[in-house]
Amino acid sequence: MSQPSLSFDHAADFYDATRALPDHAIAGLTDALLHELHAVGAPRALEVGVGTGRIARPLAARGIRVSGIDIAPRMMHRLAEQLGPQHTPPDLILADGTALPFASHSFPAVVISHILHLIPDWQRAVAEILRVLSPGAVLLSTYEENDGPSDWDPSAAKWTEMLDARAYIRPRTRANSESINAALTAAGGACEAATAAEWDETSTPGQELDYARNRIHSWSWEIPDDIFLDCLPEFERWALDTFGDLQRPLHRRAAQRLQTWRFA
Repeated sequence: MSQPSLSFDHAADFYDATRALPDHAIAGLTDALLHELHAVGAPRALEVGVGTGRIARPLAARGIRVSGIDIAPRMMHRLAEQLGPQHTPPDLILADGTALPFASHSFPAVVISHILHLIPDWQRAVAEILRVLSPGAVLLSTYEENDGPSDWDPSAAKWTEMLDARAYIRPRTRANSESINAALTAAGGACEAATAAEWDETSTPGQELDYARNRIHSWSWEIPDDIFLDCLPEFERWALDTFGDLQRPLHRRAAQRLQTWRFA
């Protein structure tokens, strides 16, 4: 039996507060998406993994009719709660990306935002996305990443060290950008990449520790509680030894990227 996609339902109450983009970043991303949608004459788009509408709501406020699918009903409920008269009403459907409930060639554009790594059978999700794209349509893939090293980067290596020491085996292999890009290229895709926005962020080791303790990040959700709680004191000691003052500033330069895929 195939593994299910990772649901964000339990994150519905804190997702927007912890994943929000700066105003200028969401404006830049929305402008970039609209430019590509208008270029192919697309008044509507499908978003796979619509969540709370971080991307869909700004598009709907600019006149795009979004069909959004997600496996997390509470996330879509939060989206609906935030809609106003300025939004073109979206069509929200509970569905999985590996079995899109739409006819073939039915969308002039599909939007995805860092979602394929949450789907174990991501190759099937890619096939489904390609199936519902109409001729001349575009796949718009957006994601956030560090633009250069982040002061908090060493924490990832520490978690890997701690989990390996406890013989923890991850329950799923997540797709990486190289394998996804290779699959889309093999399907006849040609990609144009652009940076939609850049910004600086600051935090502190104390704030990052709170995120870890509260398991805000999705990579931590599948770690069994006993293993996670066993790691946590060691991680807290590591943070104090590494950074000293838990209120010292940490910096990262962030960027929102947009890949526009067109298919022969």
